[in-house]
Amino acid sequence: MEQPQNTPTTDSLARRQAWKHLQKLAADPSLRQLRDLFAHDPQRTSKYTVRQGAILGDFSKNWVSDAVLSALIELANASGLSEKIHRLHNGEVVNPAENRAAAHVLQRRRHTHKAIEAQRQHFYQVAEDYHNHNCLTAFGEPVEAVVNIGIGGSFLGPQLVIDALTGLQTSGRCPVHFLSSVDDSLLEKVFSQINPRRTLFCVSSKSLGTSETLRNTEAVMQRITTLDGYQPGENRQSFVAATANQDAAARLGIPASHVLPFAHSIGGRFSLWSAIGFPILMSAGAETFSRLLQGAENLDEHYASAPFHRNLPVLMALFSIWYRNFMQLSAYAVLPYDARLKHLPAWLQQLMMESVGKGRDVRGHPVPYSTSPWVFGEHGQLSQHAFFQAFHQGNDVIPVDFIGVRQPATENQRFLLVNMLAQSATLMNGTHDQRTDRHACCPGNRPSSVLLLDDLSPRSLGQLLALYENMVFTQSVIWDVNCFDQPGVELGKRMARQIDHHLQAGTLEALNTDDSTRALLQEILSDHTQEPEKP
Repeated sequence: MEQPQNTPTTDSLARRQAWKHLQKLAADPSLRQLRDLFAHDPQRTSKYTVRQGAILGDFSKNWVSDAVLSALIELANASGLSEKIHRLHNGEVVNPAENRAAAHVLQRRRHTHKAIEAQRQHFYQVAEDYHNHNCLTAFGEPVEAVVNIGIGGSFLGPQLVIDALTGLQTSGRCPVHFLSSVDDSLLEKVFSQINPRRTLFCVSSKSLGTSETLRNTEAVMQRITTLDGYQPGENRQSFVAATANQDAAARLGIPASHVLPFAHSIGGRFSLWSAIGFPILMSAGAETFSRLLQGAENLDEHYASAPFHRNLPVLMALFSIWYRNFMQLSAYAVLPYDARLKHLPAWLQQLMMESVGKGRDVRGHPVPYSTSPWVFGEHGQLSQHAFFQAFHQGNDVIPVDFIGVRQPATENQRFLLVNMLAQSATLMNGTHDQRTDRHACCPGNRPSSVLLLDDLSPRSLGQLLALYENMVFTQSVIWDVNCFDQPGVELGKRMARQIDHHLQAGTLEALNTDDSTRALLQEILSDHTQEPEKP
């Protein structure tokens, strides 16, 4: 018999019953009346506020009641969440597609497996050698800048952390530039900002098979190795590679001492805690990177031990599932009110949509309910002048995470936080004054959460990033999908390789594709383009 829409495919009777219970609760329109929920429960704010470490989460302005939260926790229990968290934290298999653990949690522990500790000490030592000028570039020059060559999780995480902690860059540390997409204009821009003779190029790729990263590496090597005075050697090396594929790094000509390995069981979008974080070390130093790991470990311990009704990542995952599957809300916005966190939405977009944007469950069966929401965001104050109009008055309701930072307690920082709280309050309360222009009325009752950080230190940043990582893992457990594969991404890459192969071979007529793609390829290859405008 065909599965009804929005019903899980699991055989667990308890899970099916929990899902149906939530469907019944979602039919209650009073849940959408936030002002009434507060009026009927004077303890609502404290009841739905949780603090862990440097993060305070206020979830009181959400379309949830005690009955809804209880039913969501019932669903989590029926999905075996506690056991799955235990398996994740103990290095057991949680990636059934590859029969692997997910070692990013082990990677950030102070006391971890010997192999992970040895890898960590290696990339720490390589960074220290460059900082202390014990290792020079292939031109015999000290390193004064780093270029990270990588895409996806190999640059989004490091870019986010380096920007967030930019104020911690100390004397002797290096600015970091990012070469991600295959784009000649980006390559030219990066080279215009560096002295290539004094630059360390970090090739970041788990597989070292990513076409964009390999193309950019080849382009950079072509430039660097043809400059006068290029002399690679054990202590004169302009390239390092952060990868799980050491053989591929050797084929690129990078000596073993400059290969920074990490485990195959660390997924790319979860990898900033590993050698992929090497640019963070070069930018902010080992102490800063270690404190980042400690913050993440603190949040991991909370995730593994706190009861679900007081567990930050579990609550955030449960509310997102409530909105996606039972309230039928398809989008989710993340709005940091701090320019240092401007790259957080892009990082989270990949983390969530690549991890749980799945149409097949862990057994390969079709998933008949919605999974990942559409994730987007921007610096909060810039968003106010871009898409907040739709938040307040549009017919589509979008749950929002507001993220604020209390320190430094400057006038401008307070202004940011006041704006953040004003937007959260206005989304809830709206305006219904009939004396005003009726076109200006906003309905209110729009849900939002507030995450308030004490400061933006390495430790608090580590907590914030681990919070979202653990939230996404929780979503994957309850949606019954594999958090650690990305077959949709791989499919598009395979098609690109096929097209490129036929282009190189001059056999486009043999390419098995649709007429539209074939016609567009012919247009790209034609010489009918107009002359470019002169600047």
